[in-house]
Amino acid sequence: MTSNKFTAGIFDLDGTLTDPGSGIVATIRGVLATLGVKMPPRAELAWCVGPPLREIFTRILEPAGKAEMADRAASLYVQNYAQAGVGEHAVYPGVARMLSELRAAATRLYVVTSKNAAAAERILGLCGLRRYFDDVAGNARLDDKSDTVRDLIERERLDRSATAIVGDRAHDVVAGKRNGIYTIGVTYGYGSREELAAAGADRICDSPADLTQALLAA
Repeated sequence: MTSNKFTAGIFDLDGTLTDPGSGIVATIRGVLATLGVKMPPRAELAWCVGPPLREIFTRILEPAGKAEMADRAASLYVQNYAQAGVGEHAVYPGVARMLSELRAAATRLYVVTSKNAAAAERILGLCGLRRYFDDVAGNARLDDKSDTVRDLIERERLDRSATAIVGDRAHDVVAGKRNGIYTIGVTYGYGSREELAAAGADRICDSPADLTQALLAA
């Protein structure tokens, strides 16, 4: 790619637009309590923001010899999060301004999240961000989002050479790489610079202001 001028931006939700940490951790702990599994301390569950649900619960349940319960745990999570967790989101400082500037520059904006679409729509609405996006796509956090990104690109007929995906975890970068689009990692969420670099991010930004420059600079 010879230019950093993008006509479309695909954004992750958790850790990129909003901070969902408290709601996610509380929901995971509630699921484990329902299943009768010992709950890790809250501080040890920060890594759970971002990865697909099946991966999260397999990793948590394996030490207890209950990895076969991962699918059930994921299903319980989706149900419980829809009831309580969606309200526990805070918009990162600078995100609303960034989205406003991108829209003013006629950039088409989308959300692709590992959450189910209904929950994502509700979160964006509660946070006052829904109006910035052309569409919201979700996959219920069971598997990686590569297929969801591909489906969005094809449905919206996006130019892959002028489309970027933005996220805070390696999963977002991998989804972009698999679909042949530019990948931008952000460090203000839950993923580290090291994680994003190892995944092969084309660019890493430390703030929404940096991200605005990356998406708009010619």
